[in-house]
Amino acid sequence: MRKYRLLICSLGLIVSLAGCSFLQNGEADESASEASWEKNPGASANTGNSDAPDKEASFDLALDGEKSDLGEYKEFLDGTKSALGNYEGNEYEVWYNKLPHDADDWESYSVSDERVDLDNDGKYELILNGPYGGMYIDERNGEYYVLAEGEGTAGELGHVEYDGKMYIFHRDVSHGGRKIYLFDCYNQDGEKVDSFNLSAEYWDAEYDYYNSDSDFTYRGQKITMDEYEKLMKEIMNSPTKAEYGEILASHEFDTEDDSPKIAYDGSDTFYDAMDEFYGEYTYKKSSDGLDGTLSIIQEFDNSREYSIFDGNTNGYRFTALGSNVEYIKGNKMFMKYPETVYEDGTEVLKYYIIARRDDCIFLFETDENYENPAYIYTAWEKY
Repeated sequence: MRKYRLLICSLGLIVSLAGCSFLQNGEADESASEASWEKNPGASANTGNSDAPDKEASFDLALDGEKSDLGEYKEFLDGTKSALGNYEGNEYEVWYNKLPHDADDWESYSVSDERVDLDNDGKYELILNGPYGGMYIDERNGEYYVLAEGEGTAGELGHVEYDGKMYIFHRDVSHGGRKIYLFDCYNQDGEKVDSFNLSAEYWDAEYDYYNSDSDFTYRGQKITMDEYEKLMKEIMNSPTKAEYGEILASHEFDTEDDSPKIAYDGSDTFYDAMDEFYGEYTYKKSSDGLDGTLSIIQEFDNSREYSIFDGNTNGYRFTALGSNVEYIKGNKMFMKYPETVYEDGTEVLKYYIIARRDDCIFLFETDENYENPAYIYTAWEKY
């Protein structure tokens, strides 16, 4: 079973950071803009004072049952001993009782209730809640070491179990044009036994989401979008683009739309509203398991009439015209489509709402009153 708990705390680091973008140890995948992962080696979670400070407070760790081995961290928590950190060969010390502990302080630290074997040695490490994911402390032979810590907005700290081992990761997902993950697997001596990157870069995407033309990288090698999504699903249980589209669509009716109705009457006013939906959109894995294309384009007879065609791996869902749209309201078209017409003129009708949002289209099937919408798919300008 995958276990994924990301420590994203509303607290801040004392660590001094130069910039908020990073390059993963020189690997070529980390951005066309030559971003760098920099940290002031002289700065840390405290001033780096090597003299043990006077105790200012005692921090007792509540332990229970099988988790009692965390008592090994008592000397660190009560300020008797510091934890040694190392950044690119530069050592620094962290004194827990010198860190901010005011819960209202953005830079505050506290002991997490989470118990995780972060370095695969069969023992729990100490997890500190704090800024950018906090800090992980490891005890070895009576001494304390900073195993990892948050590195700013471009290096949020977290951990995930993958392939039978625990990996610590830093991620950059809060900036435009990229989703970058760096994963490190440690052993009982605090040594990295495996490290890899997994990233998507889409610097020119208008709406800040990747597509099949984006750059995807795994372990320093270029991969496809499908391979990237498969890995992100396996490692982080992240939604695919198709699943993300469904998440977006689930909020489409959260607020009331007070826009006026523009009923079909063949006028320029109606077709001007239709123009907002113009385009060809691609979808995958619809609610009925189909891949396809939704085309909303003008006919080639110099009129303003529109063709609305949904072609998919099963043939087509509908081949409609602008005249099948009963009205447009805000970002939504309300379409009545005769799915079957018998010789006597009897029609079997289907009702759809087509909603435009940024670079994608949501399709819903509804009842005859355009109520109770059932999600079918999200189609993208560029999948």
